Amino acid sequence: MGNLMDLGTMDNYYEQIVKKKMPPSTRTAIILGIILTVLAAAGCVVFAVTVPLLALVAVALLGLAVYLVYYLIANAGIEYEYTFVVGEMRIERIKGQKKRRKVTSFDVKAVDDIGKYHDPETGDKNVDLSKHKLVLRAEENEENEDTYYLIIHDKIRHKPALLIFSPNDTTLEKLRPFLSVELKKKFMSIHPSTKK
Repeated sequence: MGNLMDLGTMDNYYEQIVKKKMPPSTRTAIILGIILTVLAAAGCVVFAVTVPLLALVAVALLGLAVYLVYYLIANAGIEYEYTFVVGEMRIERIKGQKKRRKVTSFDVKAVDDIGKYHDPETGDKNVDLSKHKLVLRAEENEENEDTYYLIIHDKIRHKPALLIFSPNDTTLEKLRPFLSVELKKKFMSIHPSTKK
């Protein structure tokens, strides 16, 4: 998991940054935008000599293509910041390294369930998304074997929610002491490498 980064740690405070992998659809849109930009630039040159009226259309398409590529690249970089402070976890989504939005805030003591998002042997999902009205995503890549889920009580919307996220070992170690006894046992079976 090369896209996970620690920002700092103290006994009661910890931050982790998770960089979301760019989906193939976004990559395809950026490539198509670049192709459109090249074609529009070529059209500007050709039509400026042959049909000046069409050159104006090509210039408009060029401007649109440049804006599209800029917009997609500027907003493609999504990161999640997990902040753990004395038993509370806050997650924010950072888009284009500028725009921040709160994803969730929850008390770890009130977590109802924890588990790996995918079964490591079968690859099937361990949780049925259709059974949850509120699904919050803050993962690097849904397909990673280190993707977890939590059933939480979201303090922002005041509703139960399913959280899908990509904690590193330190984040998991910070969460574990605040889990209920039953969830600690389950946690140790799914992640035995954490400290007891």
